[in-house]
Amino acid sequence: MDSSAVTLGDAKINGRRDLHPNPVMITDTLSDVRIKYHINPKEIGHGHYGVVRKCMDRDTKVWYAIKSIRKSKVGKVDVLKREVALLKECDHPNIIQLVEVHEDQKYLHLITELCTGGELFDRIIEKTQSAEGHFSERDAAQLVRCILDAISYCHDQKGIVHRDLKPENFLFSSREEDAVIKIIDFGLSRHDDMQKGIMNTKVGTPYYVAPEVLNREYTKSCDIWSIGVITYILLCGYPPFYGDTDNQIFDSVRTARFDFPSPDWDGISDKAKDFICSLLKRDPSKRLTAREALNSPWITEYAGVKEPEKKEGRRRQRTSIALAPRSIAFMKYRDMQKLKKAALGWLAQNATNDDIEALKAVFKKIDVNNDGTITLQELDECLEDGECVCVVLGVYVCVAFSAVANSLFPLLCSKQHTFYQMLPRNYALLERIYPSLAKTLSIGVILLPL
Repeated sequence: MDSSAVTLGDAKINGRRDLHPNPVMITDTLSDVRIKYHINPKEIGHGHYGVVRKCMDRDTKVWYAIKSIRKSKVGKVDVLKREVALLKECDHPNIIQLVEVHEDQKYLHLITELCTGGELFDRIIEKTQSAEGHFSERDAAQLVRCILDAISYCHDQKGIVHRDLKPENFLFSSREEDAVIKIIDFGLSRHDDMQKGIMNTKVGTPYYVAPEVLNREYTKSCDIWSIGVITYILLCGYPPFYGDTDNQIFDSVRTARFDFPSPDWDGISDKAKDFICSLLKRDPSKRLTAREALNSPWITEYAGVKEPEKKEGRRRQRTSIALAPRSIAFMKYRDMQKLKKAALGWLAQNATNDDIEALKAVFKKIDVNNDGTITLQELDECLEDGECVCVVLGVYVCVAFSAVANSLFPLLCSKQHTFYQMLPRNYALLERIYPSLAKTLSIGVILLPL
């Protein structure tokens, strides 16, 4: 084995005895992924249960992505098995291709095609900050057509319901403007094999979740609702349903009332608005199916090769980059989600089960009224009493309290590890959210020397 066959994960972690002595098997056999693939040690992404790196097939020299999932951190093994099975089942140009699966004592490794173009969400933000302020109708229609084609394939040919369609779950194959878009995450997906296709598990993400999902009685049409929300965002840069907290967003979703405010929507065609309305019907039975949506007037007219000049002339370009309040709120929410995801990824990769239990104990100690959230008042009282303690994970510990859903979420990181090294970028995210970063307790970035 050459030196490029790096150990996945920290050596100390691999040697720890607190890990499950007899890990549950996800596949039927154990194998060493490093025999076939050279693995670049640099991480290119984080998840709740592991990290993503690049790897190269030693024979073909083709580069792929490898997602290494630490099995001891997976609470529901059946859910992971289901995701792997669904990915193996799918073969569509707009769905990430699962190339191979390897499993060793501690990790499950998913080798997929490598997508280097970034998330759809990031491109939405780039467009929001551009002179035009949003995707053109042609570009938006082409993206939505690809998404609809993939979901039509899932619904009609495979009987799969995705249940968590959102811009963060789409990657572009490359940085090119016309790069192929791919659905990448099937963690909440399942087969539509329930009685009459009715599901009742409350899953999804604020902004994109359908109202019937919140009521715990829904069908595959929940995916169509999410596509309607994504289409709306592509054309203006912010979602149709909004609020300052998750609960406020959910209340807005339940009403299913939205509008096309001026001047943001003045240059958007009536066909686009009609298309969105046909997907965001409160009654799921009245929504278009994915196949029907593919044949809608807006998709057939605008998703062609040429830009429709007569429609293009109606669009206005902004004279200055002045973001709408709803766009700013949307960006702040996403920034916090990225910070939260990075922290969870680090914890999943580095924290022991004892660390997690200790962190839960800290959270419960601060959460005086036991409502599952930490308010600024509770945090202030805790600090005044000198009881703000945290789990020791390294030479320094950073506790970043992020205001999500009107509560505070404790994020831990160690100076010795990746998340700490990401802090300059995360400081930038926090500065966007809190102008007085590191000046008051409310924004709460605290470095504790040990």
